Amino acid sequence: MPNSLSSITTISSASIESRPSPPAKSGASSSMSSGVMSSNFRRSMSIVFSLCLKSVMGKMVFRMLDRFLTLLERDPRAVAVIEEGRVWTRAELWERAREIEGALESPHHTIQLPNSAEFVATFLAALKRDLVVIPIDRDAAPAEVAMIRDTFTPPLPAGTRIIKVTSGSTGKPKGIFTSEANLIADCENICSTMNLAPDDINLGAIPFSHSYGFCNLVMPLLVQGTAIVATNAYLPQTLIELANEHRCTVAPLIPMVFDHLASAAHGNFETVRTFISAGAPLPASTSRRFRERFGIGIHSFYGCSETGGITYDRIGGAAERGTVGTAMNGVQLAIENSRLTVRSNAVAGSETFVTDDLVAMREDGELVLTGRASDLINTAGKKVNPREVEAVILQLDGVREAKVYGEAAGARGEVVAAAIVATPDVTREHVRSHCRARLSPHKVPRIVKLIDAMPVDERGKIKRSALSAAR
Repeated sequence: MPNSLSSITTISSASIESRPSPPAKSGASSSMSSGVMSSNFRRSMSIVFSLCLKSVMGKMVFRMLDRFLTLLERDPRAVAVIEEGRVWTRAELWERAREIEGALESPHHTIQLPNSAEFVATFLAALKRDLVVIPIDRDAAPAEVAMIRDTFTPPLPAGTRIIKVTSGSTGKPKGIFTSEANLIADCENICSTMNLAPDDINLGAIPFSHSYGFCNLVMPLLVQGTAIVATNAYLPQTLIELANEHRCTVAPLIPMVFDHLASAAHGNFETVRTFISAGAPLPASTSRRFRERFGIGIHSFYGCSETGGITYDRIGGAAERGTVGTAMNGVQLAIENSRLTVRSNAVAGSETFVTDDLVAMREDGELVLTGRASDLINTAGKKVNPREVEAVILQLDGVREAKVYGEAAGARGEVVAAAIVATPDVTREHVRSHCRARLSPHKVPRIVKLIDAMPVDERGKIKRSALSAAR
């Protein structure tokens, strides 16, 4: 895929103007009143800006850093990041980036930091030095970090700006080599589809180091100036208080957090108009409970590291309809043999990617996820789709969450296992008898585990190894 940004669709003014007017904002969106950029600062910024123009196929195009520097020149005192104890303006963020750029590793730099202004400044510093960046989970062990560094060594694919690290099937980390053009295209698709405007304020609780957090929080800040309230807390009361204090208007979160919020005893969100869920499937029960508690629906967002955003629920409540919304702006979808093909300028490495997801399309264009090709359970030569079994189990009264997977069973291959979060009156035999009445015998779970909560990582994804170890 060419790196030219001239082929990327920009956000139309109509898409911004048609959005509902956000609530009036407090100091989070206003310019800081103290301090003026020095002439030396302006001069150095102008020099860097001029050096950042890149010629592609004979044309001068803007890169990611240019977009931030344009915002910086327009309003250096505008708020960029709010974190505990400090508000960072664009100018202060840039000054910090200039301070730390000399300490960055070359030719690629790993960032293992919590959600913070320091994370953003470090990424800006890497942009300034034209380094490839590898964001790493903040809780990754030293051995994991060393393996990542050893795995991704030069030469790297031309045009790579970020390496998104995922778990490989062999235990070795897998890298998705993403260009600036991919990142900007994904950001513009997200902002135009979700009506995310420059004057919005994002509640930044999902990790910046993950694709979801980076593309929904860090990228809109750098590309269009959308401020972030950075936090590393998931406690419901803390999130509610932060969102209200700083008048956040958009809250991208994960299903686990929405589940906890739905159980919150006190408080309401006063200014958030859009709640977004991604990272893992949002249970219909969680969506319903959140809507009943706060009086507003959750918008499901579906994507993957290789493609960026794929679909978005523009009206809210898709989880309760069993869908993940419709194709995002700038994204084309096709289905062949139940496999989803995504075409977009945000796709890493090329414009087309065939996902591992099994899907169906409703007449209204909403996408339904029916499973993953790699998750099919092979039990005595017969294939079982975990999603089908999960859907049946979730119909049982008292069941809140269900995860069906295959457990090794010698010559049989695998047996169907189910981990379930439910009320105390639900028993293993209840689950089996309910499934026997509705499923073929080979689809009925032989192993049923009743657990207090699904073991999830900070992305909101279920830890399969922990399920297998559960009793």
